[in-house]
Amino acid sequence: MGNRSFALGLGGNLGDVKGNMQICIVTLLEDDRVSELRVSSLYQTPPWGDVEGGEFLNAAVSGIWHGTDLELLYLCRLIEGRFSVPVLKKGAARALDVDVLFLDGGVSSRELILPHPRMIFRRFVLVPLCDVWSEIVPGLGETPAVLLKRVQDGSSIIFRGNLSAV
Repeated sequence: MGNRSFALGLGGNLGDVKGNMQICIVTLLEDDRVSELRVSSLYQTPPWGDVEGGEFLNAAVSGIWHGTDLELLYLCRLIEGRFSVPVLKKGAARALDVDVLFLDGGVSSRELILPHPRMIFRRFVLVPLCDVWSEIVPGLGETPAVLLKRVQDGSSIIFRGNLSAV
């Protein structure tokens, strides 16, 4: 278990996404298993892949996790569940998506694959991650900034201000 660095990707395109993200951040701050939480800026991006709805808001958080890999996954699902977000999104618009991007030390379960298998292809993940994590991403051997230079996703990303918990 121990103290393990982690990062989450936050996104959504349905309803008050910024407000939902702020509730997510408050929930993380209130959890005794989370410390040293850093919050990225907020970015607007087009839908990626075959996802319904309009433009997305995206952000990232990083910090130290004092728990197991599955406890972190279940906390993310609990937060998503507050907004009636199903575990399997299947291209649906979403009020809040909370993805575990990485957890130092890897995982012990088939239920969670880390680092997130598609993060290296997605600008909307890497740009906010650069705000909160400048070190090598566990399991990838590169920093988010280096990964961002290689990404071939040419979609637009627009800075939309700071994302605070209050």
